[in-house]
This record gives sequence, structure tokens and C-alpha cells, in this order.
Amino acid sequence: MKKIILFTLMGIVAASGLHAQREYYGKKVRFGFKIDPVFANSLKPAENGIDRTGSGFGVNYGLMADIMFSDGRGAFATGLEVAHASSELTYSTNNRGLYRAEAAGQDQRYDLKLQYLQIPLSVKLKTNQQNGFRFWGQFGTYMGALLKSRLDYAYGSTSGDNVNAMKNTHNLNMGLLIGAGGEYKLAEKTDLFFGLGLENGFTDITRNKDWEDGKVGLNRWAIRLGVFF
Repeated sequence: MKKIILFTLMGIVAASGLHAQREYYGKKVRFGFKIDPVFANSLKPAENGIDRTGSGFGVNYGLMADIMFSDGRGAFATGLEVAHASSELTYSTNNRGLYRAEAAGQDQRYDLKLQYLQIPLSVKLKTNQQNGFRFWGQFGTYMGALLKSRLDYAYGSTSGDNVNAMKNTHNLNMGLLIGAGGEYKLAEKTDLFFGLGLENGFTDITRNKDWEDGKVGLNRWAIRLGVFF
């Protein structure tokens, strides 16, 4: 709860300064708000005997900041956002899974629900503007600090809901960030931002000492929606 209050205050302070600071070391800075519906969350195991059995929906929301290049056709893009992810795994082997001892050879099904405070770091390149419209492409990385980890599980006739799994989940998530889309000028200093993006995780989500499952990455496809001011 204290973390949520702290991050909420950080967001309020950042939002209150959006129009107070429009330059950074002489570079023009654009600020905005975003909400990205995530239509595919997929936990990707590297080991055999573990299957992806479901892909959940999620959402990213928060602040955007573009530090513009001098030619106006590119930017260093960053921000601060909260990311929600949900996905399912099935462990069909006896020696893997969080409850492998109790399951005694039965398939174990887990639905992980994760929440991160995330910072994207990328380069965004843009075409020239025509009739108020321009295309953009984005490439970079992201870093996420774990805020919440919950799971539902089932094996045989045993099941549990909304179990706290913070100690069984790694605290940091990083990965490749790519995207493409467009911007449309609504007013002199207001641009509509939209596109499609991929977050391809290359860190392990589950703690191997608890799950004995090798690397399990988190991949996400999202629709990018936002407004720059």
C-alpha cells in the first residue's frame, strides 16, 4: 500500500510539472499521457514440460516524454508507467512447479497476475508531417520493478486463488521494446499518438530456486494510445 501511495504522489508531481518545463538542456520536450490495451500477455518457458496454456489481457498507463532531436524527426522517448500482465502456465513434469512436492505427478496449472512500475527507454524516428499526419518507428528497451505478484493455481482437486507470489517472482523485468504507428496533429501543441508495440522480455519472471523451471520470459503485444501536449 505504501508503494502505491508513493508512486501515485510521483505521478501527481510529474503531471503538475508538465507545462512548467518544456526544455531539457536546450532540447524541446513533449509530455503526454498514455493508455495501452495489451491484447496478448504470454509467459514463454525455455524448458520442456512447461506449456503456455493461456494468454491474458492487460494494460499499461502513465506518462510519456519525448526529448526531441534538433531536426524534429526523432526523439529519445521515455516516461513512467504502470504495467499489468496476466498469463497461464501448465507444468506437466514431476520435478518442476511451485507445488511439485504436493502435486505428486499431477499437472499443475498457474495463472500469474503481475504489476510493474515500468520505465521505457527508446529512440523514436519519424517521417515528415503531411496534412497533420506522420509515421513513427520505435526501438529500445524497458525496465520494470515488480509492484504486485498474485497467482491462482490448481492441481488435482486442490486449488487456490489470489495467492501472494512476490517472494516467488523476480523483482526486475527487462526486455526489448519495438513499435510503429502514427501521430495526428489535433491542435498547435496537441498530437494524437497511436500504434502497435511489442515488449519481448529477456529476464526470468519466476525464481528458479522455487519453481525449478529455467527461464520464463514475458512477451506482450499492445495497442499504443496517447496524447502529447
